Amino acid sequence: MGLLDNVRSNLSEWLNPKPSMGVSASTNTTPSNPLVKSLEELNGRYHVRRTSDGFEYVRFGRNDDVPEVIDKLRMQSTTHAGIIVKKAKMVAGNSMEFNEDDIRRGMKTMFNAFYKNCESQGNGIRKVFKDMAFHFDNYGGVYLYIKWNDKKDRIIQMKALPYNSVRVGLLNSKNEADHFIVRRTFKRGTEGLMNNAARRINAYKKGSANKEEIIYIKNPYSTVDIYSVPNYLSAYYFISSDFEFGQHILNTTRNGFSPKVLASFIGRNMTDEQKREEADRFKENFTGTDGEQVLISWVKKEEEIPKFTVLDTKNLDKVVATMAELADNKILTAHNITSPALFGVTRSGKLNSSTDEMRAGFNMFRATETLPTRELLLSKLNDVMEISGYGDIQFEIVDIDTDPDTDTAVTEDTVDPKTIQQ
Repeated sequence: MGLLDNVRSNLSEWLNPKPSMGVSASTNTTPSNPLVKSLEELNGRYHVRRTSDGFEYVRFGRNDDVPEVIDKLRMQSTTHAGIIVKKAKMVAGNSMEFNEDDIRRGMKTMFNAFYKNCESQGNGIRKVFKDMAFHFDNYGGVYLYIKWNDKKDRIIQMKALPYNSVRVGLLNSKNEADHFIVRRTFKRGTEGLMNNAARRINAYKKGSANKEEIIYIKNPYSTVDIYSVPNYLSAYYFISSDFEFGQHILNTTRNGFSPKVLASFIGRNMTDEQKREEADRFKENFTGTDGEQVLISWVKKEEEIPKFTVLDTKNLDKVVATMAELADNKILTAHNITSPALFGVTRSGKLNSSTDEMRAGFNMFRATETLPTRELLLSKLNDVMEISGYGDIQFEIVDIDTDPDTDTAVTEDTVDPKTIQQ
């Protein structure tokens, strides 16, 4: 199946809506994309899987591979991947600050070490928050891991766990997830990998004696239960189509930007094997950017001269360009983006956006997307810091001023000397 056939198949519901046949709407009669279908069971009778270690957990989708599918989607579309990364950067901001006076007396040295190395050596809270922003925008949720000291009066480690290293354990009698199953990776075929043993970690509960705990930060607009998923899932076909457009461009380049040709070799008395060899030699000569531009054919009789027919490719490039732009627009819509230029996406027939238009688009996106996500993640992080044992420390995110005429357009330390800025 060619590029256009694939795209038309993916977009058939939009291009060729079927007339109503009087069928009542139901989950069986309502079309959906494969990723959503894989997640449907989570809203009903979910399925359980058991690790080789004997731990049971709720399967994440029909094949327990939704995080892998999400990662593949990001690799399939430059538009989608660029939006994910840029949204995460906007949520994480330019720097982080807090008031040094909020640190408990005698804890300054310990807190500074925790701030700089809470995940691992050289990776501190700033790195943790960046990971939280990326995981939330890409996967639709964050598993925030916290580890206490032996007395459980101070947090000594904190990090955002890789999304495909955690599964929700069996729900309790209150239909709540009170524990998680964690291992290095849940990717298919990795059950027997070295250092990939599973273990149980309880969900955070105030006053518990657990030395390790996980806080699951969910997308409030997630469409499925148990696991949290991102809002852009409806754009599955358009993200996948972006990959098909890339393949079409690659194939066109390999073919030397030549039109498709039907070659008919007439009167050749050959065996099937000879015909295949002749056809392969012909194709090899005319494919690739260094392909031949001239074909020389030796024949005994004039009527054996090969016949070449250029297949109709009229308006093919225009059709592909139009459908690629449609796919980009749908991806942008799924990400709630109203100003494509902010994410480097241009539209045909539209001049470059003015500075005022760009600023207005940025402020609108910041108000409706960036700040709400940041508030959700930052509030959870600050909740942890309240019980961390280092003091009631509240972090704030600092953004780069987008107005080039202001003194703060360039990042600089302008905060009070008692405030730490990283």
